Amino acid sequence: MKNRKLLAGPYLFWSVSFIIIPLLMIFYYGLTDKEGTFTWSNIAMMASPENLKALGLALLLSLVSTLICLVLAYPLAMILSEKNMNQTSLIVLIFILPMWMNFLLRTLAWQTLLEKMV
Repeated sequence: MKNRKLLAGPYLFWSVSFIIIPLLMIFYYGLTDKEGTFTWSNIAMMASPENLKALGLALLLSLVSTLICLVLAYPLAMILSEKNMNQTSLIVLIFILPMWMNFLLRTLAWQTLLEKMV
Protein backbone atom coordinates (compact mmCIF):
# COMPACT_ATOMS: atom_id res chain seq x y z
CA MET A 1 0.00 0.00 0.00
CA LYS A 2 2.87 2.37 0.74
CA ASN A 3 4.31 1.89 -2.75
CA ARG A 4 1.04 3.03 -4.31
CA LYS A 5 1.33 6.38 -2.56
CA LEU A 6 4.66 6.94 -4.29
CA LEU A 7 2.84 6.92 -7.63
CA ALA A 8 1.40 10.32 -6.73
CA GLY A 9 4.91 11.82 -6.68
CA PRO A 10 5.11 12.86 -10.35
CA TYR A 11 1.62 14.34 -10.21
CA LEU A 12 2.42 16.28 -7.05
CA PHE A 13 5.67 17.56 -8.57
CA TRP A 14 3.83 18.64 -11.73
CA SER A 15 1.03 20.30 -9.76
CA VAL A 16 3.38 22.22 -7.49
CA SER A 17 5.71 23.22 -10.35
CA PHE A 18 3.13 24.33 -12.87
CA ILE A 19 0.06 25.27 -10.80
CA ILE A 20 0.92 26.23 -7.23
CA ILE A 21 4.20 28.12 -7.82
CA PRO A 22 2.85 30.20 -10.76
CA LEU A 23 -0.27 31.09 -8.76
CA LEU A 24 1.88 32.19 -5.83
CA MET A 25 4.03 34.28 -8.20
CA ILE A 26 0.92 35.98 -9.63
CA PHE A 27 -0.31 36.65 -6.10
CA TYR A 28 3.08 38.10 -5.10
CA TYR A 29 3.43 40.33 -8.17
CA GLY A 30 -0.19 41.45 -7.83
CA LEU A 31 0.42 42.74 -4.31
CA THR A 32 3.86 44.34 -4.77
CA ASP A 33 5.23 47.20 -6.83
CA LYS A 34 8.48 47.37 -8.82
CA GLU A 35 10.54 47.84 -5.65
CA GLY A 36 8.90 44.84 -3.98
CA THR A 37 6.92 46.80 -1.39
CA PHE A 38 3.34 45.91 -0.54
CA THR A 39 0.67 47.86 -2.45
CA TRP A 40 -3.02 47.66 -3.29
CA SER A 41 -2.65 49.78 -6.45
CA ASN A 42 -2.41 46.78 -8.77
CA ILE A 43 -5.65 45.40 -7.38
CA ALA A 44 -7.31 48.82 -7.61
CA MET A 45 -6.34 49.08 -11.31
CA MET A 46 -8.54 46.05 -12.01
CA ALA A 47 -11.55 48.23 -11.15
CA SER A 48 -10.81 50.74 -13.91
CA PRO A 49 -13.67 51.20 -16.40
CA GLU A 50 -11.87 49.61 -19.35
CA ASN A 51 -10.90 46.52 -17.33
CA LEU A 52 -14.42 46.15 -15.96
CA LYS A 53 -15.82 46.49 -19.49
CA ALA A 54 -13.46 43.77 -20.75
CA LEU A 55 -14.35 41.53 -17.80
CA GLY A 56 -18.07 42.05 -18.39
CA LEU A 57 -17.74 41.28 -22.09
CA ALA A 58 -15.72 38.13 -21.37
CA LEU A 59 -18.30 36.93 -18.84
CA LEU A 60 -21.17 37.68 -21.23
CA LEU A 61 -19.50 35.82 -24.11
CA SER A 62 -18.74 32.83 -21.89
CA LEU A 63 -22.35 32.71 -20.70
CA VAL A 64 -23.71 32.93 -24.26
CA SER A 65 -21.35 30.24 -25.56
CA THR A 66 -22.23 27.97 -22.61
CA LEU A 67 -25.94 28.37 -23.30
CA ILE A 68 -25.46 27.67 -27.02
CA CYS A 69 -23.45 24.52 -26.23
CA LEU A 70 -26.13 23.32 -23.81
CA VAL A 71 -28.95 23.97 -26.29
CA LEU A 72 -27.08 22.03 -28.99
CA ALA A 73 -25.70 19.24 -26.79
CA TYR A 74 -28.84 18.04 -25.01
CA PRO A 75 -30.83 17.19 -28.17
CA LEU A 76 -27.73 15.52 -29.62
CA ALA A 77 -27.29 13.46 -26.45
CA MET A 78 -30.93 12.39 -26.60
CA ILE A 79 -30.57 11.38 -30.25
CA LEU A 80 -27.38 9.43 -29.57
CA SER A 81 -28.87 7.63 -26.57
CA GLU A 82 -31.72 6.26 -28.69
CA LYS A 83 -29.49 4.91 -31.50
CA ASN A 84 -27.93 1.46 -31.49
CA MET A 85 -24.16 1.10 -31.32
CA ASN A 86 -23.42 0.80 -35.06
CA GLN A 87 -25.19 4.03 -35.94
CA THR A 88 -23.84 5.87 -32.90
CA SER A 89 -20.17 5.46 -33.78
CA LEU A 90 -20.59 7.18 -37.16
CA ILE A 91 -22.71 9.97 -35.68
CA VAL A 92 -20.18 10.56 -32.90
CA LEU A 93 -17.37 10.68 -35.47
CA ILE A 94 -19.28 13.27 -37.49
CA PHE A 95 -19.66 15.48 -34.42
CA ILE A 96 -16.12 15.01 -33.09
CA LEU A 97 -14.35 15.63 -36.42
CA PRO A 98 -14.82 19.45 -36.36
CA MET A 99 -13.28 19.58 -32.89
CA TRP A 100 -10.01 18.41 -34.41
CA MET A 101 -9.83 21.79 -36.16
CA ASN A 102 -8.53 23.32 -32.92
CA PHE A 103 -5.54 20.96 -32.96
CA LEU A 104 -4.94 21.55 -36.66
CA LEU A 105 -5.09 25.34 -36.33
CA ARG A 106 -2.76 25.29 -33.32
CA THR A 107 -0.29 23.15 -35.26
CA LEU A 108 -0.40 25.49 -38.24
CA ALA A 109 0.05 28.51 -35.96
CA TRP A 110 3.14 26.95 -34.38
CA GLN A 111 4.45 26.13 -37.84
CA THR A 112 4.05 29.75 -38.88
CA LEU A 113 5.70 31.04 -35.71
CA LEU A 114 8.64 28.67 -35.87
CA GLU A 115 9.36 28.69 -39.59
CA LYS A 116 12.71 30.01 -40.67
CA MET A 117 12.64 33.68 -41.64
CA VAL A 118 14.35 34.31 -44.96
